[in-house]
Amino acid sequence: MRSRPARRLRMLGAAFDVRSLLMLAAIAWALIYHLTSQAALWSRVLAVPWALAVVALAGLVKVRPGRARYLWLVAACLGLEAWAGWHWIVVSTWATRQAGWELRTRDMGAISGAAVALALLHGADPGAAVVLGGFVLLPGVFARQSRRTADLIDELQETRRELARLAVVEERNRIARDLHDLVGHSLSVVAVKTELARRLVPRDPERAGAELADIDTVVRRALAEVRQAVTNYRQPALAAEVAGAVSAARSAGIACTVSLPDDWHLPVPVEGLLAWTVREGVTNVLRHSRARSCSITVELAPRRAAVEICDDGVGTGDDERPEAAVSGNGLTGLSERASALRGEISVGRRPEGGFRLSVAVPLDPS
Repeated sequence: MRSRPARRLRMLGAAFDVRSLLMLAAIAWALIYHLTSQAALWSRVLAVPWALAVVALAGLVKVRPGRARYLWLVAACLGLEAWAGWHWIVVSTWATRQAGWELRTRDMGAISGAAVALALLHGADPGAAVVLGGFVLLPGVFARQSRRTADLIDELQETRRELARLAVVEERNRIARDLHDLVGHSLSVVAVKTELARRLVPRDPERAGAELADIDTVVRRALAEVRQAVTNYRQPALAAEVAGAVSAARSAGIACTVSLPDDWHLPVPVEGLLAWTVREGVTNVLRHSRARSCSITVELAPRRAAVEICDDGVGTGDDERPEAAVSGNGLTGLSERASALRGEISVGRRPEGGFRLSVAVPLDPS
């Protein structure tokens, strides 16, 4: 029983948005003008339900578009002006708006022209008729722009989904190629050497033992290569980590500003270290800083890359020594990752207040 009024309210909200208030105000003005004029009594009585019917029909056409309903709306708008007077020209704004939303440019012009012609036939001042005709046309123009914007947003979202799908497919293909290159060759070698060792066992056990030793070497090398490949797959992407950090910070009510280069092409280990730094730094901001704002800055130089995370928080402890901040497992692991790439980590409180985490690493860490 409660869901039916809720559905009606949603339909009403879809039919009449904020921009409809201007047209409702114009119709209210026309209705007041008509009721206070010297028009016949039957005309004043009939104008009220007719105007309300136009508004209701406009909402129906918005919720359930259709050519027949649209033609009824145009007829109702122009018909009211035809028999009630030129001041009802403003009612035609509903028709031009629906025409604009349905991308019917010629219909908008035709409705506006017909409204102006009817106003002139009723003896309206030509200048006022043209001005009101422009008022009738503008909602259609705005509706057309809104429709184009909505179509563009839908197209961009569809393109985004398609790009994401293609990225997933490409990543799967890359992983398949890497695994084939790593495991396929090694397994082929193992198969050949195993068959050879099986044949040599009864005739030349010493050589068979050497082949088995080679098999052991090949298997261990393949296992190490697979582990290295899995490690590389698990490396986080810098752009994804920055986007996730900004979203997490804003969800926690922390204003986050980002400064990034326009483009970058970093070695996988370097980008992984910078991404881990962003993840660890923003995690500490969320958990411990009690900050109101933070910043993420990525800098690229010809031979080095660096990332810095700063906040204006007060922390949760009283120890001001930078060494105390590195005692956590996350920062300790980050320090070990930086050392493995000959990078430098700097962590501690800032003189102006807040906390700072910075990691710099050479672009050629070998």
